[in-house]
Amino acid sequence: NTDDGDLFWQGSNFGQGGGGYNGTGQFTPNAWHRIVAAYDEAAGVVTKYVDGIKQDDWTANQGLDNPRRALQQYAILFADGDNDERAEMYVNSVQIREGKLSDAEMVLLGGPDAGGIPSDIDAVSVAGQWDFDAGNLAATVGKPLEYLDGANGVAQGATAFGTTTSFGIPDINGQVANVMQVSGDLNTKIGYKMFHGIAPNGGGTLVNQYTIIFDIYVVPVRGGAASLLQISSLGNTDDGDLFWQGSNFGQGGGGYNGTGAFTPNAWHRVAAAYDEAAGVVTKYVDGIKQDDWTANQGLDNPRRALQQYAILFADGDNDERAQMYVNSVQIRAGKLSDAQLALLGGPSASGIPLVLPASTVTGQWDFNTGTLAATIGKPLEYLDGDTADGIAKAATTFGSTTTLGVDDIDGEPANVLQVTGDLNTKIGYKMFHGIAPNGGGIRVNEYTLIMDVLVHPVRGGAASLLQSSSLGNTDDGDLFWQGNNFGQGGGGYNGTGAFTPNVWHRVAISYDEGAKVPHALKYVDGIYQDDWTANQGLDAPRRTLDTYAILFADGDNDERAQITANSIQIRSGTMSKADLAALGKPTAAGIPIALPPSVKAIRHGDLVTFQVPAWAIGYAVETATSLTSGDWQPVGTVAALTYSLPAQDAQRFFRLRKP
Repeated sequence: NTDDGDLFWQGSNFGQGGGGYNGTGQFTPNAWHRIVAAYDEAAGVVTKYVDGIKQDDWTANQGLDNPRRALQQYAILFADGDNDERAEMYVNSVQIREGKLSDAEMVLLGGPDAGGIPSDIDAVSVAGQWDFDAGNLAATVGKPLEYLDGANGVAQGATAFGTTTSFGIPDINGQVANVMQVSGDLNTKIGYKMFHGIAPNGGGTLVNQYTIIFDIYVVPVRGGAASLLQISSLGNTDDGDLFWQGSNFGQGGGGYNGTGAFTPNAWHRVAAAYDEAAGVVTKYVDGIKQDDWTANQGLDNPRRALQQYAILFADGDNDERAQMYVNSVQIRAGKLSDAQLALLGGPSASGIPLVLPASTVTGQWDFNTGTLAATIGKPLEYLDGDTADGIAKAATTFGSTTTLGVDDIDGEPANVLQVTGDLNTKIGYKMFHGIAPNGGGIRVNEYTLIMDVLVHPVRGGAASLLQSSSLGNTDDGDLFWQGNNFGQGGGGYNGTGAFTPNVWHRVAISYDEGAKVPHALKYVDGIYQDDWTANQGLDAPRRTLDTYAILFADGDNDERAQITANSIQIRSGTMSKADLAALGKPTAAGIPIALPPSVKAIRHGDLVTFQVPAWAIGYAVETATSLTSGDWQPVGTVAALTYSLPAQDAQRFFRLRKP
């Protein structure tokens, strides 16, 4: 400590030397802050964050083995060898990590907490995010956006920053939000360069696998389409490449398929997940699947695959633009799964989440659109085809519990599919599950099937829930309701008798045919029924799956019932007993895509700190003295990866609840 210090607090910022103190002024004195400096001297940059807010990518006076940046065997905290630049400090937690944290990880660290700096940070694939909270083009993650024609040009003149209140537009879910307004003027200089920072991928020379998400409000100022993204021309000299049009979005022939959910003059969360190596873009609006867009796709396709930057809201043909209000834009490396896209849900004033829950769901069908459309994965298909004279289609009715005259689910009306109990081998629904062979076999040996169903027997005996052995439904079904239980064959119907007819139930079966002792765990309404081991085995055709299975079909043509279904889900892999129990009873909203968050509690004297996954940020914290009392009292809201509060009793229960 014989010379000047190398990292300083100064004037509500931090750094060192010329160009080192750039920031937002967030690091104010006499207040607690969480400060992060992430060094990569091989790349010549130090990325600085305060309380989860990006300050700067500090590039001045950096370099490999730079003595003022690179560490020796130890460094000295709060020391200054010049003996003239020191302050009184109060320190709650100090942490050092090997390697440079990503921008997204530093955002997740958030602000200070009494429990200290978290040791675990969720993995994040976000490469860029812009939330406009500072009233400029600054990035939450990654590089700032840039006006297409530079500072003080046409693009900047066409841009305004404010709030939903100041612009006189609707709030987002009742909350005021910071937004950027983009004019709908026809000018090829209007747009924003988005440097995404994603390396070429997918086996090509361009970025072929990525996901872009907008929280956006479109105001058409003329007929036709409005550009969301320009990809092919870095100078914006040709047509845009992703458009809003007629309450859908896409580009070109076959590109605008959707449900019409992307309505103008309303807030929406719009996601397009590109995989040009596979030739598909999966589109979601507000967590609702629109389409697997396959027209005009391909590796390194110039209208789909990214160069070093793309341009937001630009159209080089100068004829397809609209006024936009934007709350949040995010780009991720790689293609999000359908389950993750569904979990994104609708827009929020706080912006697009950086972390999404893990989910193994590969297929889900909730019948909210009165069709066989998928919430996740591929649509169901009528067994004998979608034709005017199709038997399966004629045996199917869509509606609500109210219109069909069946009981609501826990007091709430629900959208449902109802299939007759007629005896016909052509009645059923092909379920393309999208799970690769697993468990060491050539078929799908490890999977979990969950149904929210009401069974109405129309004759004695059993009723088929699943046909897995015959793709043509030419033999006996393979999973049946029978006598208030479910299963198949000798030893297959063990249970508590909880699966009663004419009542809504959540029925789950988790197959592990690759286990040392092949078995299937059965649950009804979160209650354990049996660990079914009879007639199981690797690649057993009556237990394992081919490329698809058939719902509610019976090739023997003697074991069917009228079934009303609210939600059907299939997951890759097995589920634990705890997770199956946590599924609980059926709900009108359908089967949850994500499992409840795992929470770690640590007690330090009189302080309890909960470590939570980043996707549970925003959840309410509630407490009770007894699990059976039902008297859960609010404590606060999770705002970061840790949540600390004083210990109150020798024993107390806590829970997280999604608001």
